[in-house]
Amino acid sequence: MAFWHWIILAVICVGVVGALFSPIRIRVRYSRSGQLDQLVIVIRALYGLYHYQILLPSIVIKGWNVIYRERRAGGLTGNSKRKPTRRKIGKGTVVRYMRAYRALLQSTKNFKIWARHSLKKLECTRWRLDFRVGTGDAASTAVITGLLWAVSGCASGVAGQLVRLNTSPQGQITPNYSGVEFTVVWEADFRIRLGTLLWIIAKLGKDTIRVGKAIRAWRHWLTGPKEA
Repeated sequence: MAFWHWIILAVICVGVVGALFSPIRIRVRYSRSGQLDQLVIVIRALYGLYHYQILLPSIVIKGWNVIYRERRAGGLTGNSKRKPTRRKIGKGTVVRYMRAYRALLQSTKNFKIWARHSLKKLECTRWRLDFRVGTGDAASTAVITGLLWAVSGCASGVAGQLVRLNTSPQGQITPNYSGVEFTVVWEADFRIRLGTLLWIIAKLGKDTIRVGKAIRAWRHWLTGPKEA
């Protein structure tokens, strides 16, 4: 009987070790064409057992507010769906995030250093930024095309400073000399091991000096914008 106990224990240990070394993959795609914005975030973990998708099919800017619809689906079963919601990012949301950030700075030792080192653990395995632009005038279209090449280079440079850029950034700027158009598509894949993520969280917990205040701040930060 003890033999089977050891077998079960060995299987559990192998499963735990395998899970810790399993990669969490995050795919992000943002596109804007005309007045239509769309954002898709797909998260896969535990060798495909966990699958989660966040879809923002429309993003609208009204004055100082950003209003968007949100759909979420997935989980360990991959089939669970949540009711679509309509959310708004306004002045109140920004103030709440700023207060939560200040609370985290006050309740955690060297929070900025922790955040910077944590982001460096995130690997970017794919980066592509495409633009298609036209103003209706050939000269101004050419100027804006050149500016967008600079924007594309700066974006990939900033990404390389924040995360581990383990890929060659790709992108294309296409001028449209025959009409008025502005289209942008950004696609990126990120990866981090589950064990690394747990180590980052454990280090955050070790550096937290005001646990109650930090938990409230994280809850406010992760709650997200209120429904519109």
